[in-house]
Amino acid sequence: MKRLFLLMTICAVALWTSSCDKGEEQGNTAHLKVTSSTLVEVGAAGDTFAITYQLNNPINGEEVKTNISTGREMISSITRPATGVILVAIGGNTTSAERSAVIELSYASDNVSIVIIQKAGNGNGNGGGDNTDYDVTFNAYILNGYYYGNRYASEYGQDANRYVIYLSQSGLNNGGQAYPNSIYYYIDAFGPIDAAEDRIADGTYTLDKTNSGKAYTFTASNSQYFVSTETEVNGKLFTDGKMVVVGNNITLDVTVDGLRHHVTFFGSYELIDARDNGGNTTPDDPTGGQDKDAQSTLKDDHVITFPDSPRAKWIYEGDWWKTGYSNYTIMIMNKYNGYVSGDTLQLDIITDNTNNNGDFDGTYNISYNPGKNVAMAGFTDNELRAVGCWYFEYGSGGGNYKNFAMLVKGTVTITNNGDGTSRVVLDAYDCNNNHVTCDWSGEIEKD
Repeated sequence: MKRLFLLMTICAVALWTSSCDKGEEQGNTAHLKVTSSTLVEVGAAGDTFAITYQLNNPINGEEVKTNISTGREMISSITRPATGVILVAIGGNTTSAERSAVIELSYASDNVSIVIIQKAGNGNGNGGGDNTDYDVTFNAYILNGYYYGNRYASEYGQDANRYVIYLSQSGLNNGGQAYPNSIYYYIDAFGPIDAAEDRIADGTYTLDKTNSGKAYTFTASNSQYFVSTETEVNGKLFTDGKMVVVGNNITLDVTVDGLRHHVTFFGSYELIDARDNGGNTTPDDPTGGQDKDAQSTLKDDHVITFPDSPRAKWIYEGDWWKTGYSNYTIMIMNKYNGYVSGDTLQLDIITDNTNNNGDFDGTYNISYNPGKNVAMAGFTDNELRAVGCWYFEYGSGGGNYKNFAMLVKGTVTITNNGDGTSRVVLDAYDCNNNHVTCDWSGEIEKD
């Protein structure tokens, strides 16, 4: 699958939603700032919640430490899936009394206490719910999903309809992207050919390690657990599992990194119809009929600059656009205090060669028609990811975007300076005809 830039926070920013509402921010110290609630309420059946934090003026060699000062018997595990995120799994309360635990976070001389209160169980030894066999239990409050019909039937050679489903507590933003500091379970599933357009067909779906696309399976190559931070998304594929769908009830049992995750969802939802021409024909549009409606917040011309610590990377995408030539994604980012901040430029270029070693010098015309020496114009694909050439401006310290723009015409010129660096010159226009330019030189690293 092509590695595409995920628009995480175009419209809004939502922090992790725990079992209790986040009140006033607490735990603000000289360096350690806890951005999630410091008081967490958990049901008797247990749950998994996230402690999210930021470091101000980080100290070289120091790291955030955790210590369970009380209530150790409540806590099944403490893991760190990504920088700035600590996951705490609470087991079921098998007693008939409320119980509590305290986790101490420390960084240098800073200390913040996280208080966890768990409701009383029913006293019969199962904590009010049968979840004691799982390493992680997760109650998903929101289902976001897309229905593709049989659009991928020829790719998989099966008579089945495809769903793409996100289970989470935060949902997706208005642009269909993940919020930072959130957990998502992504399921790439196939249902029967006569499935309804707006519902997931009832039945038991199993993880298919052959990725056959058969009905009542979900793919091992795409289906995954991922955690979004302020600046990136970290995903881990499922290695085993099944999903049971009965009406509005969905139960997902999967294995991730050897840990058993038990995910439940109950509630109303509606799938977005993401078919092209009924999913039965291939449109002439080489972008697959995907969304090229104007998306830009720019009100005027803009010069892209990287004043702090720029970082540039290239990714070889093979012959993604089926032109007979190599395709690369190039990201040039400004970084401040270790965070992506300020301007970012994303380029999606098709070279005049078939090499895979970063040989992308040349001048590229920005166009929606893929071909030799073309930089693909910006659009969002049917999973609402930013494809092609885009400009983004991050807020201070990463997180939400202050500005963004799809680049739809103009040129990109990349020149090897002969000293291990390259010069990138952008002379482009966004979808609202704002002139967007850039002239930058530096090392472009292989990702």
